[in-house]
This record gives sequence, structure tokens and C-alpha cells, in this order.
Amino acid sequence: MTGQRIRVLIVDDQALLREGFRKLLELEQDIEVAGMAGDGEAALSIAGRLHAQQTPPDVILMDIRMPRMDGLAAINAFKSRWPDCHIVILTTFDDTDLIYAGLRAGALGYLLKDSTAEQLANAVRAAARGEVLLQPEIAGKVFAALTPAPAPKPTPKAPLPPTADRLYVEDLTEREREILTLVAKGASNRQIGEALFITEGTVKNHMSNILSKLGLRDRTQAALYAKEHLLS
Repeated sequence: MTGQRIRVLIVDDQALLREGFRKLLELEQDIEVAGMAGDGEAALSIAGRLHAQQTPPDVILMDIRMPRMDGLAAINAFKSRWPDCHIVILTTFDDTDLIYAGLRAGALGYLLKDSTAEQLANAVRAAARGEVLLQPEIAGKVFAALTPAPAPKPTPKAPLPPTADRLYVEDLTEREREILTLVAKGASNRQIGEALFITEGTVKNHMSNILSKLGLRDRTQAALYAKEHLLS
């Protein structure tokens, strides 16, 4: 993103919120609002026009609950059409199930609608860099949905076989587990490198290996997986 402004597409069915986000973001010298939409269908239309003009949005701020096409359907449509797009869910505390579904669909993270102007701008910048956004205010609620109910203990005569997940976790090296744990805590590649005294390039290589071993698509899925299997 060096040398150019971050283009943002705001998608929310509440006009006042859209306008409020626009005014806050336009106060930042490195951010511009490329478009606004009130539902997923309108957002796809605007994004298509921007891509045709060679000025695609760098970040999409996506509401979840909207008429016509809601945020979850829109995220799936965006990721199907533009797999590399950076989507951040706009949410309130009572959208936990939909947030989780959105993360599974490929959103980078989420932003609370009552965030400060500084938090909003920083979230946009982080998303433009491809970083995962897991705000502590709501992360616990999202990850709680991942915690499985305790399984009944197997009897000595009929022990249960190890699960595929356990085998995958054991496939990771100690260094990969360290990196995955930091990813789950929201650390960027730079922060991970500084914490473990390795280069960002080395972190990226480890992340590629982790995603391959676990059969995961991106950092968001890796963070969710780590929260369930390493931090629980």
C-alpha cells in the first residue's frame, strides 16, 4: 500500500452509520472512501464497476444483517469473485454466530460498530496489509462457539482412535506451534518475527507450511484452529 491511499468500500444498511464511517475515514490522509452500499447486491455492483475501472477497493467493511443480500452471502460472493479481497465484518456483540460464519467464509476479522475513529482507521490499515483482526472485546464469544462439548470418556475395552485434528496438530514442529499460537493472539508477521527473533520471510514460510499441514485456507482459519486446539 506504500505510495497510494487505501480505498475502502463501506457496506451497511444504515445510512447514518455509512455516512459516519465515511466522514471518519476521510479525515485520514492515507484512506479514501471508494464507495458505499446499503446491501450485498449493491456492494457487488459497485465493486464490479471499481474493478472494471482498475481502482478496486483495498478493504471492504461489511455489515452482517442487511436486506436483499446479507453480509454472509455477500462475503461468499466477494470471495468467489475476488478471492484476494480483504473483508472486515462490521458487527455488534449479538452477531457471534454470523461472525464465525463470516470468518469461515474468508473475512479477515471484524470491527465493532462502536469503535473509535482511531480503531476504525487502524483496522482498515491492518486489513489492507492482510492482517487478521481479532478484537479482544468479542474474540472470546467467537471462539466459545468453537469449543466442542466434552466427549464421553472411552471405556478401556473400546478406546477411541485419535482424531484427525489431533494428528494434524502433532504434525507441527515446535516452532510452527509457537507461530500458530501467536497468530491466534492476533500478532502480525512482523510482531511474530520480533518475538521469536526470526525474519518476516521465515515467518511467512512457516505459515505456508502450517496452512498446508492443517489443510487451512488462510490466517483467519489458522487463528480459529489454534484457539480451539492449542489455546483451549
